[in-house]
Amino acid sequence: MRYVLFVAWLVSAVPAFSQANEITIQFGKVVGEGRRFSVDALRGQFISEEAGLAGGIVYNRRIVGGRAASLHFHLPFFAFENTSSAANLPDNPLGDTSSLTGFTTPGLQLRLLDSFPLQPYAFAGVGYAYVARIAPDEGLRSLTVDHEGTWGVSAGGGLSVMFNSNFGLRGEIRSLTTGAASRIVPGLTLDDPGTRWAATGGLVFRF
Repeated sequence: MRYVLFVAWLVSAVPAFSQANEITIQFGKVVGEGRRFSVDALRGQFISEEAGLAGGIVYNRRIVGGRAASLHFHLPFFAFENTSSAANLPDNPLGDTSSLTGFTTPGLQLRLLDSFPLQPYAFAGVGYAYVARIAPDEGLRSLTVDHEGTWGVSAGGGLSVMFNSNFGLRGEIRSLTTGAASRIVPGLTLDDPGTRWAATGGLVFRF
């Protein structure tokens, strides 16, 4: 009898534990304003970056847990973009500018209610970030503002809607905090937010 009960438990547990790996493909938008420039030659005028695109691929692998809650290794490869068009400020000496932040921040994901179609989760990780500052006007390359590689902290949460054990959809809010100061050219002041936020959605694949 004990053997029968053990086999029954094992069979019922397989669907919950067999999908140990998860890959998501996510796209969306940065939320909130990015960098804010002021140029000494144009006192009283500011150049503010607008929200750009965000997206990436995330890998999760189950470490421990069951149907109610599980802990996963979390590995994102993400990019956040902010843009500022010269049309927003015709006298903008920087021309069209943008910043693109790429980062990977290994960490942990806590997932709840694995046996239900609606599965909330939260995550956090620490890793590497690189912020590329771009000033595409060839005549103004000396005004390019740049970040070297630095540490980054990413955290957030979301909700997965699973249609079966292998496929679903996801909505997520993710933050990124970076640690290094920008290298600023003389005559240019930059108010650079330490933390950026992005809202993304995408496809979930489990196997």
